[in-house]
Amino acid sequence: MTTFSNTPETSSETGREKPLTLRVIFILNALKVLLTIGFFAAFKWGGFALHGLAGDSAAQLMLVAAAGYAAAFVLIVSSILNRQIRWIRAAITLDLLISIAAGGPIGYVIAAVSMGLTFSVPVRAYFAYRQG
Repeated sequence: MTTFSNTPETSSETGREKPLTLRVIFILNALKVLLTIGFFAAFKWGGFALHGLAGDSAAQLMLVAAAGYAAAFVLIVSSILNRQIRWIRAAITLDLLISIAAGGPIGYVIAAVSMGLTFSVPVRAYFAYRQG
């Protein structure tokens, strides 16, 4: 008797759909862009100060960091769509370098978690899957 399930059991089907861990990478990096824009607004118009950062120079740093994060996010999305694991890892490395330059500990954590998730079995299976 044959039973059917919703989960693929053959190796040819593994990796067809985007795994949850890949969606987590996407969401974390999208939130980082929005969070940096929020910090920009707080420094620019809210009078926010953090560890010696304040005023227009801090706002400019956050704006440049947000632009860098957005560019890295575009690379992440492109690599997911094209199933290029090397490029997603390169984009996350770029993202980490931007976080180091901006001095953003939240960025370090998100980049480290994202990089770690690229080594998970479901993510590697997704990038290794070739249709046809």
